[in-house]
Amino acid sequence: MNKMNLVVVGLVACALTLALIAFAMPIFVTSAQTIPPAALAPHSAPVAQQAEGTKVLRIGEDIYPDIIDPQRSSFVNEIEALNLAYEGLLTIDAKGQVQEGAADRWDLSQDGMTMTFHIRDGLKRADGTALTAKDFEYALRRAVDPKVEGKQYVSILFDVVGARELAALTPDASQATIDAAFAKYGVKAIDDSTLQVSFTNPSGYWTYIAAQPVTYPVDPKAVEKDQVNWWKDPKNHNGNGPFMFKEISPTLTISPTGTTTDTALVGDTSTNSGEIVLVKNPNYWRGAPTLDRVEFTYNPDSDVTLKEFEDGKLDINASLTADLVPTVISNTKVVSDFLRYPAAQTVALAFNNTRAPFDDRNVRIAFSQALDRVGYINDMLDGVGHPYTRWIPPGVPGNQAEEPGVPDSDAAAAVNTLVNNGYAASDSTAANPKVDCKKLGEVDLTYPDSPANQRRAEYITSNLSKVFGCTIGAKAVEGTEFTSLTKDVRTNPQMSIQRWVQDYPHPQNWLSTYWSCGAFSRRYGYCNLFLDQVLKQADATADMDKAIKLYQLAEDLLIQDVPGAFFYNPENLQMVQPYVLGPVDNLSSQDAGWAGQYGPVWNYDIDLSKVPATYPKQ
Repeated sequence: MNKMNLVVVGLVACALTLALIAFAMPIFVTSAQTIPPAALAPHSAPVAQQAEGTKVLRIGEDIYPDIIDPQRSSFVNEIEALNLAYEGLLTIDAKGQVQEGAADRWDLSQDGMTMTFHIRDGLKRADGTALTAKDFEYALRRAVDPKVEGKQYVSILFDVVGARELAALTPDASQATIDAAFAKYGVKAIDDSTLQVSFTNPSGYWTYIAAQPVTYPVDPKAVEKDQVNWWKDPKNHNGNGPFMFKEISPTLTISPTGTTTDTALVGDTSTNSGEIVLVKNPNYWRGAPTLDRVEFTYNPDSDVTLKEFEDGKLDINASLTADLVPTVISNTKVVSDFLRYPAAQTVALAFNNTRAPFDDRNVRIAFSQALDRVGYINDMLDGVGHPYTRWIPPGVPGNQAEEPGVPDSDAAAAVNTLVNNGYAASDSTAANPKVDCKKLGEVDLTYPDSPANQRRAEYITSNLSKVFGCTIGAKAVEGTEFTSLTKDVRTNPQMSIQRWVQDYPHPQNWLSTYWSCGAFSRRYGYCNLFLDQVLKQADATADMDKAIKLYQLAEDLLIQDVPGAFFYNPENLQMVQPYVLGPVDNLSSQDAGWAGQYGPVWNYDIDLSKVPATYPKQ
């Protein structure tokens, strides 16, 4: 799953999220205190004894989603909203454990080649219509359908019989060719309550994949009218999650009185870049949730979001940036609401391998060497995060955190790498090596526009410019536009900061899902056929110890190619008001969106006896 701000951008969304890594215990921070990994243990949400009233959970985020479509979304801010309105065949809880979802039972054949899901009796969509195995078959067919353009997570299904072949077809393939490929596709609704999935190799980890958005049962009646834009109308999201969309508004302007308008007002206004509102689903199989409403508001200015949290206008601040941590810690009003805990994520300086000069591996090596990882974390992130040059982060099965990764920070080596590989200036000498900036060409770092991201972009470009003696530019684009650009190699920027957020605790999610040819790696123009073969062998190996050795070999091969400059492991930074019940008890390293997002959200509650005067009355 991807995330896309410069502090942590998805290499990043979705999509897709974590468990064996680390979990934070429910504890409030009263000083510069971190929550140790071993302390995390999710619990059920407590029930508040309080006065009656409307219960609204208001979450402040930074960048508005580009697409809210289960089979096409991939970024954290897209998937966090979808997770509330839909539920997959299975679910993953805050501990990273697989739990029941739309299916209440599932079986894996003895040879590991077939998994059968039994859809629970009486399952309904939000409008009360029956939901059957055929709806999940439709979702999984749509996830590989060549006619559905912009799919991001198709690689997660490559273990399903026929999925790779369907993914290889272009949108202009004949219908006869597509139908023939679907005839061999290994997803079949045997009857209304039974879905069978057949694999090309034993795939015991597929229970994790069964919880991903590709399995979310979109409504065919709405989707077939407009495959591209159907999701923009909240009425078209006839899902099966605890909530249902009420508003999907890409632009929201809030006046000083708290009323909303479609366009900016003259005078003192605070303009967000959108709002998404969800209300309780009365037909959810667990019963209607306790919360009446969940509201996401988006503002790229993290200082403004912090102020709104301080003023009681937000219940969760999910866009707190590392540079604001000292401000929060010194603020006695909100320091006890601050949470800092481990995250299973890797941030990278991402290169479009098809664009000069990053189509040259030597340049990628040099930029990895030039990147001042320690300086960036200390100066820009106030020490929040850890320098890291490998891909699979510490705590994930198969990680090799103690082994060397992509070339580490070494300014002198960076210059010599370029000088010794065709980029030497005419007056370069062994004693005074110099880079020819014209040979290197124009290089820019593109980032989603916000004050915090601007500061970080300028730090990185200044760092690189100083090392090479060449001007490295910084280009700001609107946040949602940035998300869209990064999804296609033809528009993906030359250089950007992105991150990958784990979907499930298995090295397959870090390697096969992301770096296989045709997977997320296609965004960066990266494909290594030998790496693909090793990953296919690892995915097909039932013995986990043997599989991990193959995954480790694959990671080593990836690192040799230096497709990006792996940068650091971030931390989760969140703020939760004390009257919000449930999220703090269910913190997880999966929380790349908002605190407690993988807990039992249907039980989350608000203690109305403790809310501020700014809390909604209706």
